[in-house]
Amino acid sequence: MAGRCWRFISFAAGRLLLLLLTLPGICSGDPFGNRNFGSGNQDAIEEHDLLQAIRVPFDDPRTQFFDSGLDGFPAYGLREGADIKAHYRLFLPDRLYRDFALLATVKPEKREISYLFAVVNPLDTLVQFGLKISPSLTSSQHVISLLYTDHSSHLVTQTLTTFEVPLMTKKWNRFALKVVGDNITLYFNCKLHGSQLAMRNPKELAFDTASTLYIGQAGPILKGNFQVCFYEFNLILHYSTDIGLDLED
Repeated sequence: MAGRCWRFISFAAGRLLLLLLTLPGICSGDPFGNRNFGSGNQDAIEEHDLLQAIRVPFDDPRTQFFDSGLDGFPAYGLREGADIKAHYRLFLPDRLYRDFALLATVKPEKREISYLFAVVNPLDTLVQFGLKISPSLTSSQHVISLLYTDHSSHLVTQTLTTFEVPLMTKKWNRFALKVVGDNITLYFNCKLHGSQLAMRNPKELAFDTASTLYIGQAGPILKGNFQVCFYEFNLILHYSTDIGLDLED
């Protein structure tokens, strides 16, 4: 497809992960489903399209709509009041693997604190896994926060890491977060933006079995509704028994 500026992220030498797929299911009307790559238990890659949680036809056409995405393909739009939620196991595994990546192409409508997605505990009080975007307190940029919380150890949402980025409202922004062990790397608008070290405990995050996946918000208590258009939004999980293998960008 024309205009693609990143083609893959490599989790390990010789094992490349294809990224940036078109918005699935729109043209055909069929759900895309989750995909598995690789064979056996030695090395496996799973792809989970979080936008599958948005049903077509829309549950509420007043708050959900189609927009024009990149390359002329359709994108999903959410207005204030949109309530996209589902049991997390419909679209996510029961736990995160040690290494994973989040990819998103989004067009925010406003400069405000909001959640791209959130896996929230049954009480709707704790974000176990999610991405939060908020205006920077020291500049005109935005802060992307990766939320990563062990529900069995914490009562308050934990922020694993943050990156300050020149996120633009009313324009398409592309970013990818790659997490390999304790190293977290952000690619923003097709360029390497930065890397940070963040100690994760546990390395493989297990979700509460009654958790809810929210898209464009974090539920009725934490709120953070996002007025945004999504062109793509994927979670990539990488599993390998060769933990000592060198990983490259």
